[in-house]
Amino acid sequence: MKRRLQYDVVIAGGGVAGIAAAVGASRAGARTLVIERNPYLGGDATHSNVTAYCGFYTTGETPVKVVGGAGDEMLEQLSALGQDTSYEISPNGNPTIKFEPEYMKLAADFLLSQYGIDVLFHCQIIGASQAEGRIHEVICVDDEGEFRVTANSFVDATGDANLAFLARAETVWGNGRGEAQVASLVMRIDHIGEDADLSPEAVRKAVRKAKTDEDQYLTKETGVIIRRTGWDFGYVLLPSSKLSELSAAELSRAEMNTRRQAHAYLEAFRRYLKGMENCRMTASGPALGIREGRKVTAKYQLTAEDVLTARKRTDGIGRGAWKPEIHRDLTEMGQYFSLEGDSYYDIPYGMLCSSSFKNLYAAGRNVCADEIAFASVRVMGSAFVTGQAAGVAAALTGTGGNPDIVRVRQELMKQNVIL
Repeated sequence: MKRRLQYDVVIAGGGVAGIAAAVGASRAGARTLVIERNPYLGGDATHSNVTAYCGFYTTGETPVKVVGGAGDEMLEQLSALGQDTSYEISPNGNPTIKFEPEYMKLAADFLLSQYGIDVLFHCQIIGASQAEGRIHEVICVDDEGEFRVTANSFVDATGDANLAFLARAETVWGNGRGEAQVASLVMRIDHIGEDADLSPEAVRKAVRKAKTDEDQYLTKETGVIIRRTGWDFGYVLLPSSKLSELSAAELSRAEMNTRRQAHAYLEAFRRYLKGMENCRMTASGPALGIREGRKVTAKYQLTAEDVLTARKRTDGIGRGAWKPEIHRDLTEMGQYFSLEGDSYYDIPYGMLCSSSFKNLYAAGRNVCADEIAFASVRVMGSAFVTGQAAGVAAALTGTGGNPDIVRVRQELMKQNVIL
């Protein structure tokens, strides 16, 4: 007998956005399932070692908190596990909350268990059935074979709009002109000396010296080394590659290329970076961290003007505050833009609502935004916001389609989202 499951809301992807979507949907009364192809939750935070929550606070001399709701609940779970969830200011002047991936895996398990949310690990969506402007079921596969899951509504929190793409919804690649931000493989290194100079300028000098040694595997000359005060280890965001698609062949090429780069960077640090003479790599990845892939085409596209002018609006489902950060160049760190007054912008409801299906919502890295706006809203702080709102909207979706923004905002306020 073929397996068939039924839920009110199905969340595709268990990263930060998927976690928040599940919390939002469950708290709004929906029987909720999260489908995740990895063996743990967290997405890039746990599977690609991106170990800093960006976008929880505004920038400037007196940072203001802009993320509550499920984001706060995750921080509470981490704190209960003994983790420091205070923010630190990065070398680029941005407030970030650093965390350890192994603790986040457990914290995410606890958070979803608290709400009785079902999770299927080791499970991949390979197709979707749709008719009359709605998705009706997803086709999944695990090591026991195929099965189907029906639901009233769906949230695509896969990071690359995989569910939308498989359902033949309208999507766009990267910036819409055939180019996506570079992807990076994050290295975990330890034996970092207390006096190590990890500033972007020191890293640049070390890499450039190594390049004069004709090390052909080094790409970015400047990047972030994430280390909390007192740690003797850190996470390095340097090995990088450009992606033109998400095929197995393209991803395999990029994974092998960036792994080779990681070892070249390690040698460069040992030779030319103060305090790193004895550093060693303890892990990479496990997977390449993708900044930008496919996005869902939605009823509204967040624009650069919305973000840079810190636009406030009546249809907001939360706040965004991260300075847009675009990584296009394989040698440079990235291009930054400032928000007016170091303030925040309201994230509009329409950018979550698929223009193709009445019951499909985008969350996290695959929301609808132009090039500069996406470079802000893609970060994990904003993913908690868009995820929770998408989950709430999915739970409130009726046969007519997207629920009214007033109802969505009322529920989000009940869930302690900052509006």
